[in-house]
Amino acid sequence: MIIGLSGGIDSAASAYLLKNEGYEVIGVTFNFFNAENTIKAAKAVAEKLNIEHHVLEAQDPFKKKVIQPFVEGYKNGETPNPCMLCNQQMKFRLLREFADANDQAMIATGHYAEVRKTGDDYQLFASQNPNKDQSYFLYHLDQQTLSRLIFPLNSFESKDEVRKIIMELLPELSRGGESQGICFIPKKSHSLFLKQAVFGSNPTPTGNFVDRSGKILGRHAGIHGFTLGQTRGLGIRSDKRLAVIDVIPETNTVVVDEEEALYQCEIFIDRLHFQLKEGLPETDFAFKTCRWGYEYEGTVKMLSKTEAMIHCHQPVRAPAPGQALVFYRGRQVLGGGIIKRF
Repeated sequence: MIIGLSGGIDSAASAYLLKNEGYEVIGVTFNFFNAENTIKAAKAVAEKLNIEHHVLEAQDPFKKKVIQPFVEGYKNGETPNPCMLCNQQMKFRLLREFADANDQAMIATGHYAEVRKTGDDYQLFASQNPNKDQSYFLYHLDQQTLSRLIFPLNSFESKDEVRKIIMELLPELSRGGESQGICFIPKKSHSLFLKQAVFGSNPTPTGNFVDRSGKILGRHAGIHGFTLGQTRGLGIRSDKRLAVIDVIPETNTVVVDEEEALYQCEIFIDRLHFQLKEGLPETDFAFKTCRWGYEYEGTVKMLSKTEAMIHCHQPVRAPAPGQALVFYRGRQVLGGGIIKRF
C-alpha cells in the first residue's frame, strides 16, 4: 500500500490504520516547494510506524503545472485553485506512477472522501464527515485511480476521533493545528507573492476602479490584489457596500458594484469530467462552486463534449472564473468542470 505521507495528522492516522489492518505500508512524501519541514515531519511519522519512506523530488514540475498556471490565472483576471491543480496534475499522478513501479500497489491518502464499487464501476462519494469533506477537490479522479484508492478516514465523524488514534504514538502531532493556506505562499502574503511573480522588481501598474457604466470611482494598486466577490480592502468611499464584480486585465480595470450584481443564474464551465459514463442526469442535480460553499441546484445544457451551461434554480453569488464547479447527487460526486467567462 502506497500512501501519501505529509507528516500531518490525517496522513499519519491513515498510515497507522492501514498498518494495523495488515497492509505493508510505504510512505511517499513529495518535495513540491521548499518542503523541508514537511519531509522532516513525514520521516518522523514513518520512523514511529516503522514503515518504509520515500521522498520524491518534484519541484520543477510543480512550478510548471501548479505555480505558473496559478499566476497566469490571476494575470487573466481569474481565481485559480492551486490545491485543485496540485491534486489533478501532481499528487495522484505521482502516487499512481510510484505504485505502478511497486507491483501495481494500491494507493491511499488522508483525504476525507469515500470510494464505492457498484457493478464494474468505482464511484466517488463525499465523506460521511460533512465538516471535513474533501470530495470537491477530487472530482477529476478516473476509474484507474479510483479502483486502487483507499481513504482510511472516511468513517470518522470528527477530527477529535482522528487525533485520538495517534495521541499516544505522536503526542506532539496530535496537538497540532489544521494546515491552512497555500504551500508556496508565505502566510498572509498572497498579494505580495502575486506582485513579485507577475511584475518582479518592476513597479506595479495601477489602474481604475469603475462602476458598470464605466464611471471612474478611484485608483487601485494593481489587479493582482483583487478577485471576484471581494468586498474588503477596496479603499473606495461609498454609502453602499461595494464588491468586485469583474477584473479586466486588458485595461487593468477593476469593476465594482453593489453585492446584488454578483449573483448569477447561468454559469459557463469547461474542461468537464464526468464520473458517470452517461454524464449528468437530465433531472435536477446539486452543485458546489467552492469547497465550503452553499449547495445549489440546477440543470445542465451541454454545449460540447467539454463545455456546458449550468442553469441555476436560485442565483449563485460570485461564481469565480478559474474555480471548480462540482456536481453531486446526494453524497455521490457526478463530476465537475472549471468556471469560465462566457
